[in-house]
Amino acid sequence: MQRLLFIAVVSGLLLLLSGCNKASFDAVPDKDVMATVNIQEPSLTFFDIEGNNVATWPLKKSYTGATLWQDNTVVLYGFGLAKANVYGLDGEHLYDLKTGTGVTNIYVKNHKAYVANGETNQVQVYDANGELIAEHKVGNYPMSMYEYEGNLYVINYKDTTLSVLDAEHLQIQQEWSIDKSANGLIVPEKTNELWIGGHGEGAKPNRYVKKYDLKIGELIGTIEMPLMPIEFAQDQKLIYTVSHGTNDIYAVNHKGEVSWRMHVGANPFAIATFKDYVIVAGYDDHTLYMIQNGEIIREIPVDKGPFKLLVREGSM
Repeated sequence: MQRLLFIAVVSGLLLLLSGCNKASFDAVPDKDVMATVNIQEPSLTFFDIEGNNVATWPLKKSYTGATLWQDNTVVLYGFGLAKANVYGLDGEHLYDLKTGTGVTNIYVKNHKAYVANGETNQVQVYDANGELIAEHKVGNYPMSMYEYEGNLYVINYKDTTLSVLDAEHLQIQQEWSIDKSANGLIVPEKTNELWIGGHGEGAKPNRYVKKYDLKIGELIGTIEMPLMPIEFAQDQKLIYTVSHGTNDIYAVNHKGEVSWRMHVGANPFAIATFKDYVIVAGYDDHTLYMIQNGEIIREIPVDKGPFKLLVREGSM
């Protein structure tokens, strides 16, 4: 009887250990991939350059976003979750970032993860091992972030300020005056400008991308892109903007001159570049669009509510 009990205990332990070592999700192939974070039908779906579904991660927690980190890991986060979960693209859970609830965005640059928190009104920075390096108070409801030449630019969504922090220790360098409900920012190549989009406020939806002097934060120009230009992407030639109020995509040069414009998707929130394509996620029509030179090349059905896009290139 004791021998049988010993065998049963050992078998149970081995089963438990094998369960711990088992991948939490399907492995993502070591190739160029794009992915959508779907929040109505919670999942993270990965596609190759041909539009083939190469992996699907069903999500059981209330994640609102994800960010690719170091090309082989993904950080999953949610406003109501006390931790952000870090997974390898082999599907294994690696570790957690103890962010606390209130996370509005996680932005990755130079092997660091910057966490914006709309409850504490702080920005945190973590190293590649998940260790907290620094944190600092900013304005009301930080959300959009962008790092450029050692500075981290942070839009405070429910405020009229943009905070400029040093990207290493998060010390405040400057504060700029901007519109409330601003969203999305980018530094176009070959310029000394920071472009900012936004929703607008109340009965006055925003119609413009606003251009600010990168060094002093002075407003130096506008580009009309109705309605509600909120997200940006760029390649070596053009800057791309999604205006989700009109379901339009604008492609402009570094002077803000329109190269092409097209109507695509239903309620698009996210835009990115992937190889020679511009990719756009239609939130309400649950479709991923692959675009070249203002023409839709491929339409890919995805799970409901694609809200964020991830891209990994040059992995092989």
